Amino acid sequence: MLRRVFWCVLLLVFVFPFTGIGQADNGAWTTFRLRKQITQKTRVDFRPIIRFNNDVSDYQNWSIDIVVNHKLSKRWSVQFLSRTWFLPNSPEGQFLWADITHQANTKFFSIINTLRYHGSLDTNEINPADFVRFQTRIVPFVNWKVKPFFMAEPWYQLGEKDAYTRFRIEGGFNIKLDGLNNFTFLYRRQNSIDRVPSNHQNHYVLTLTRKL
Repeated sequence: MLRRVFWCVLLLVFVFPFTGIGQADNGAWTTFRLRKQITQKTRVDFRPIIRFNNDVSDYQNWSIDIVVNHKLSKRWSVQFLSRTWFLPNSPEGQFLWADITHQANTKFFSIINTLRYHGSLDTNEINPADFVRFQTRIVPFVNWKVKPFFMAEPWYQLGEKDAYTRFRIEGGFNIKLDGLNNFTFLYRRQNSIDRVPSNHQNHYVLTLTRKL
């Protein structure tokens, strides 16, 4: 079972990005996350993100995330995230996200479900839409230094559309470098739904997390 999950993650990360590559843009997100455990149940993250698009050849934008996560119990947690966007030739953008997460463990893996309200303050001319997002993440229990994971996430757009308009899948891995540092790599495929012209993107996200 674990071997099958592992090979599925490898397939997503190294093979799936090249299907239909002529129609999809390849982008990279490089991030550095500072994490502070405030109490036994509450932590705070500070995370700047720099993005490149056009097959990772052009600077796209950057943003800053401030995240507060609080555990309600062994299975339930809540989270609030503020993302401020710094876009070229545009006023700043602002997203506010509210999450509730449940984790269930089986003998072989964890299933982590997150319901997210994705809100925009419409602070610039881009005026991104508001969404409800449902994320399911599978994390197999392995004794390896490299810890794989897989995720699927449909986006339901609120407002005039009231329909599913976006879908993401992710595959990747975490590596614990030492007691304070962790490295995460993930490949994300993002597809539009019922959009003309269609929009398909490949994101390669590299994150170094440092505990304070």
